[in-house]
Amino acid sequence: MVLVPALGSDARLWQPAIDRIHDRVEVECVVIRGTGDSIESMADDILAQAPDRFYLAGISMGGYVSLDIVLRGTGRVAGLALLNTSAIAAPPDRRKSSISVIELAESGRFDEAVDRVSGAVAPTHPDVTAIAAAMARDLGAEVFKAQQLAVLDRRDRRSEIAKIKVPTLIVAGDADAITPLRLSEEMASSIPDAELHVLEEIGHLSPLEDPATVASHLGDWLVRIDRQARRATP
Repeated sequence: MVLVPALGSDARLWQPAIDRIHDRVEVECVVIRGTGDSIESMADDILAQAPDRFYLAGISMGGYVSLDIVLRGTGRVAGLALLNTSAIAAPPDRRKSSISVIELAESGRFDEAVDRVSGAVAPTHPDVTAIAAAMARDLGAEVFKAQQLAVLDRRDRRSEIAKIKVPTLIVAGDADAITPLRLSEEMASSIPDAELHVLEEIGHLSPLEDPATVASHLGDWLVRIDRQARRATP
């Protein structure tokens, strides 16, 4: 399973869930952070590194990238998991916010830009906020700016997602201020046979905030896909 992290994040975002997934199902998990300043270039980079056939899970920005990958119709994705993400283009207020933090980083105030972003993703979980800030700082200002450019220019995919034919899991937090629950519900109603799980009192970085429940949903989903594949095999 290829796991794609959120903006400003690395493998540390996924690791607590990965540790628990391995308790439920035998699956090799690899975190791949696509590079570039567009969703498409990140998707290109991930496809260049991914196995010929794989399960794909993306959170937030990683979900935008994962949608781009699966909508290419390569046949390489066996199942899609979307966490704390949406299919919409960046709304005006989010575009304005991204431009603002890019300007901060370019003016030598990178730490201030990081604090602003990390403080928004998990305002009620100081431990999660601290990890989010550490990941962003370790990735550096250039990656931060490139990713902000990618998310502010992302495409609206709502008219396309009905074409997704692979088993799809959607996980949302009902306290997610970055990606409101209604956007996950919208995807779940548009993607054929998608299943939606809502985490109570969980915000935007669910694998850090509630890794046990995230791992439970991912693990059970993988088991169901495997059983369906076995039944379909003559």
